[in-house]
Amino acid sequence: MNARIVAKAITSLVLALLLAACGGGNGDDPRDLYRVSGVIVPDALNRVDTDTNDPDTPLIPNNTPEEAQPVLAPALIGGFVAAPGTDTRFGPDGDKYDMFRVDLQEGQKIVLDFPESPGVDLGLYLFDEDGEAQDATVGNSAPLSLAPDAAGTYIVAVRADSGMSNYALRLDATHSLALESRRAPRVSDDFVSGDLIVRHPRDRGISMADTARGMGLRIAAGHPAREQLWRVSGDRAGQAMEALSGWSPVRQRLRWADPEDQARYETLRAMKTLGEMPDVEAVSLNHIVRPTRLPDDPFQGLQWFHRNIDLPLAWDIGTGEPPDSEVVVAVIDTGVFLEHEDLRGQLLPGYDFIQMEPTGDDPGDSPMLGASSWHGTHVAGIAAAATDNATGIAGVSWGARILPVRTLGEGGGTLYDTLQGIRYAAGLPNDSETVPERPADVINLSLGGGSFSQAQADLYQGIRDEGIFVLAASGNSAGSVTFPAAYDAVFAVGATDAVNDRASYSSFGNQLAFVAPGGDMRVDRTGDGYPDGLLSTLVDDTSGSRKSAYAFYQGTSMATAVASGVVALARSVHPELTPERFEQVLVAGLLTDDLGPEGWDPETGWGQINALRTLMAVTDGDSDLDPVLTARPGRLEFGLTEDLLEFSLRNVGGGSLRVTEVQANTPGQTDWMQVNPKSVGADGLGSYTVMVDRDGLPDGSYEGSITVQTESLEDLVIPVLLRVAAPELALDTVGRIYVVLVDADGEAVAARGVDPENGVYNYRFDDVAAGEYHIVAGTDMNNDGFICDAGEACGAFPTLSLFEQVQIDRDREGLDFSVGFRARVGDTLLGSGQSGAGDGSAGFARP
Repeated sequence: MNARIVAKAITSLVLALLLAACGGGNGDDPRDLYRVSGVIVPDALNRVDTDTNDPDTPLIPNNTPEEAQPVLAPALIGGFVAAPGTDTRFGPDGDKYDMFRVDLQEGQKIVLDFPESPGVDLGLYLFDEDGEAQDATVGNSAPLSLAPDAAGTYIVAVRADSGMSNYALRLDATHSLALESRRAPRVSDDFVSGDLIVRHPRDRGISMADTARGMGLRIAAGHPAREQLWRVSGDRAGQAMEALSGWSPVRQRLRWADPEDQARYETLRAMKTLGEMPDVEAVSLNHIVRPTRLPDDPFQGLQWFHRNIDLPLAWDIGTGEPPDSEVVVAVIDTGVFLEHEDLRGQLLPGYDFIQMEPTGDDPGDSPMLGASSWHGTHVAGIAAAATDNATGIAGVSWGARILPVRTLGEGGGTLYDTLQGIRYAAGLPNDSETVPERPADVINLSLGGGSFSQAQADLYQGIRDEGIFVLAASGNSAGSVTFPAAYDAVFAVGATDAVNDRASYSSFGNQLAFVAPGGDMRVDRTGDGYPDGLLSTLVDDTSGSRKSAYAFYQGTSMATAVASGVVALARSVHPELTPERFEQVLVAGLLTDDLGPEGWDPETGWGQINALRTLMAVTDGDSDLDPVLTARPGRLEFGLTEDLLEFSLRNVGGGSLRVTEVQANTPGQTDWMQVNPKSVGADGLGSYTVMVDRDGLPDGSYEGSITVQTESLEDLVIPVLLRVAAPELALDTVGRIYVVLVDADGEAVAARGVDPENGVYNYRFDDVAAGEYHIVAGTDMNNDGFICDAGEACGAFPTLSLFEQVQIDRDREGLDFSVGFRARVGDTLLGSGQSGAGDGSAGFARP
């Protein structure tokens, strides 16, 4: 008799004893024993991996492109993977890959979520139909996400490089701005292969240098007291990857559509491994950052955008020239043409972090004559060209001084160089080993690229804490706000056109602060005979030598330069103005023209910056401001498969406030939403989680809201949108489930394994003793003896959120409910307060 048969025999004996022990009254009296039955329906769009670790389920391999399991999107797929060498039913080879063949739309989100456990290393991969790798992400924490760059048939793969784990794979058409802003790096991102930006504790500088050399890496730049640039030596890449990740690039090599992506993939893996080392505080890729101008043919014309922000009227209050205080605007860009006729008197000595020399000149970013962008020169002119000098154009601030810092060149620039330029502008230690005579008051970042890094977030916050404004372009993708604009300490600036509508290209989302004119070169709505771009300083090098010129450009780069000019004006008339005070009056509605829905909205932020209103507001000094309550994001969209989101509450005004109640509203409908505090202070401000339960909801769209009440302000309302898909019994499944009876003491007293029949699960318990019970159902894909733990499908009667006890004092039938892959918070079932076995497992033991 094999071990499995013995185990089942023991389980049957234990179950019989359990039922006899809790018989209730006279266990021999059949009147004390009852029948319990019902039907369990799988949630719509749920699918299951065909080779989980549950030994009672069929094993249909989906480990290769040829074996890929076909699924239809949208879908929520529950699964299990195990690296080679783990103790599973798959033997020593494990279940390394789960592959799914699916038709996807361009940009459709693929999201992998899994419980974070020591020793577990999962990755998400995208292959074409022929099995060639297109993209991958292997970040240090879930969720991981990818998106195809074109519609087509793909193979989506989950891979285990170490450990074993359940997972949930979501294929949903809903665009999540919050997810995009915190996603892990991807192979398809724009970064320098073999480069890593590393920060470690200051007292470990020497040992870390030794560590780098031992791995086949060298420290190419930086200092132990700040970030360093680590670089893979060209002929030692294989050694470096093996030392970092403990695997051979030859054994692990994927077949990439672009052969150069193998080195990029290895760089991602090296970043992940370094990030897990105790001696490393933070590590990120050396992303390529690019100007956020949209290129177009140059034209000469008028500066219509001055009128759009009431700039001529603002100049009656202050121009930035004496007696106003002098303000320094650092332009971190391609440099600035130092001999431009309309900029000469505005420039301070700068620095070139590409050539590593004290200049800041803009030599051009193309080897071809007439092909350079002169992007930094254009940005500098918008913000602070010489004005009232009978030459060229007018800058927003007449008296601001430009600190030119060159970090972008041909093809853009690297994140590392850009960080050094930002440090220099802020007067912080940097690789130039010098700082400007005085730090900048305003740092203009008309550039974008990369992904979230805690080390960079800390840098920007430190700069803001010094009273320095950092403004960055939101991006020109018409998608999520890009980094560095997406960092909390940075003011993200979007773009509007000549009629004050959001420009079609302007990126938007939860991090957007406000908008400014950025132009639209496709049209002439001003009627001046020229495309509606922003006219500014440029360079003409077609003759072989650089000459002063002027041209129209469009983009969030230009909008950011306008905003930087306005902030410089404000700082010149009120030198004590801080970023915090500026944000307070911004949120109070005193700096902008509100363009969209009242208050903040994701497309235009707090509205379009208005120079006149800004100067009037800041010249009032530090008068008391009322408290202003805001929620980020201001709208929650759960789509078809998401069931857990977060929002945060902040007082961005003056004074103090206290939140008295946060209430979920689902008017006229089932209570399908719950709000719970996550990290909240005594004043009620902080972060909250929102969980939705689709149990029992017919297919369709649902609108709800969250009302936030305070002691003194009007209620704040956060709209919530939810979609429920129509069930498809021929497709919807979570695989084999186990239905468990749980007594009043939380003990599992009986269990039944049930497979789907005609798309539903029919369950029945005979000889159940009288008493009160919970009925719970779920999968056990990892075969740990528990259902409903992290990553498993779960359901309960009457719904998982209600989790009510059932009185068994007679035969009970029709105890129906649903089961699906759903959100969890820690180890607590949604809305139930049930914490499972109490031994670290998150679900219910199945006898």
